[in-house]
Amino acid sequence: MMKRSRRPAADASAKYEVKLKSIKLEMEFGDEQGIYHDDDHHRHKVMGIKLKWKGEPAAQFGIFPAVIRAFTSYHQQRRKAFTNEKPMVIRKVAGGGGGRREAVVEWDHEFESSTVCSFTVDFDDRKFGRRRPWELSFSVLHGFEKKKKKTKIGKAILNLAEFIKGSDDHRNGNEAKLPINLNFEGASTQATLLVRLDIVEIKDYSRQVSNSVESSGLLHGPELKKLDKPVRSKSAKIRSTSGEPYLEPDRKIGIFSWKKMRLSFKSSTITTIENDNNHETDVDPPKVEEDTNGSWESKEITSRDGLTKLKTDVFFASFDQCSNKAAGEGACTALVAFIAHWLHVNNETMPNRPEFNDLILQGSSEWRKLCENEYYTNDFPNKHFDLETVLRADIRPISISRDDSFVGFFGPEKFETLKGAMSFNDIWDGIVERIQKNRDGEPGIYIVSWNDHFFVLKVESNAYYIIDTLGERLFEGCNQAYILKFDDSSSVYGTKDDQMEMICSGKECCKEFINRFLAAIPIMELETEEEKGPVSYYSLHHRLQIELNSTVLLSSLKSSPFSSSSNNSDESSCSTDECI
Repeated sequence: MMKRSRRPAADASAKYEVKLKSIKLEMEFGDEQGIYHDDDHHRHKVMGIKLKWKGEPAAQFGIFPAVIRAFTSYHQQRRKAFTNEKPMVIRKVAGGGGGRREAVVEWDHEFESSTVCSFTVDFDDRKFGRRRPWELSFSVLHGFEKKKKKTKIGKAILNLAEFIKGSDDHRNGNEAKLPINLNFEGASTQATLLVRLDIVEIKDYSRQVSNSVESSGLLHGPELKKLDKPVRSKSAKIRSTSGEPYLEPDRKIGIFSWKKMRLSFKSSTITTIENDNNHETDVDPPKVEEDTNGSWESKEITSRDGLTKLKTDVFFASFDQCSNKAAGEGACTALVAFIAHWLHVNNETMPNRPEFNDLILQGSSEWRKLCENEYYTNDFPNKHFDLETVLRADIRPISISRDDSFVGFFGPEKFETLKGAMSFNDIWDGIVERIQKNRDGEPGIYIVSWNDHFFVLKVESNAYYIIDTLGERLFEGCNQAYILKFDDSSSVYGTKDDQMEMICSGKECCKEFINRFLAAIPIMELETEEEKGPVSYYSLHHRLQIELNSTVLLSSLKSSPFSSSSNNSDESSCSTDECI
């Protein structure tokens, strides 16, 4: 039975991606130990290392409080890899006397794609150690070059959590120095493993909420700023997951280029359906006048991979957020807040073109104001603010209902490390169930976060709507914000044996649009990468995770923008210990 993923309060933790860069084995021994003799028997022996990444069980946590816990709730994370086999480079120790020798084996440039993990580290000493942290173990193998079976002669373990926390005695910058005892056919010697790591902090603001908010209610000013500052490792690079892409040289260009994004393969095409003679012709994006109310247009849209077609009604604004007029290239979080609020206030209708245009202009204007405030830009130097920051800025009186929000992944069953996680299809079933049980007729209005972008989903009993302020999401070259309407007139067609066959019709085409038009190409790319070797968890998280944040209007009383619903009231306000 499908269960909803409720957002728990975050703990004092940080998220990291760790990549193994190189390993160097050093040891010194005497001739009398019998470890090495200059003969054919020893010259044909090689060494290798078996690596194992072993993660925390974390079964006591909810599905999505932090990056890797999503999966360890179901499967304990283990990854195995083997280095290439190499002979020891042996030389006499200068001035060592007594036939002393030193041996070195180095493995480098072997770990770019196969040994990456993402995990959480708790910095609260009272909680640290409640669960087994991530460990990276090194088993040293030794044997003849031409024989498949090698003998394990020693093992060392690096506690990654302690290493990043800074309490590891063997740390020197991002290099760990691990002592290891090696047993060569009865002869024992001490050796050292020098392990070099690349450590990157993943700054994921969408769930970075401090527990202290629960006891203090809504925070303002310096208090919030203090909470938002993450703990950084000395050489960490900060990655933000709230950026968004743009295009066209004559438009406002953001930090990321849309044409460099993974989704940009071939152009989608858009076709106008002529009702009088059923003739279809490819056309340029519609040209509209700003002083008209606009109208719904029946369109046929082809997915970027060319395998799916959608026939449905589309409503266009006069421009999108990246236009010179809006100047809101990074404003998607502010824009979804404006749109969601408007839909709550006008819950029985959709905006006409002047209203849609005005929402884009207002949201972009508020975003530019945030960009001028150092209080916000200190934490978001790229000016792509996360949803939590925008809602706490009170640009519109809406909040997120944690109890009715969902977090999941596209196609988790296709990837070993995602198996057991909530899928987008499970999320959709939960949304449909909720609207079916809703007796007051109020629509569900969700702010959707996926692949560095935000858009709005409105769910009614008879129709679903997607409202997106970035035209490029619909098809390449589109420079107008749009609304897709999915109702009884909608249909989705897929390619089978070079023929187009109907996949579904009605409002459920909305789910197929999200699956086939948005997620299909990232899933296909990641499956291809998975065939070559394990895909980093960061890549899976970044490109396949989708969040549907259920929005509600704030009550007349001041309330937190992130709340839990009350059993006694339908109001969006909540008690202090229910708010985060």
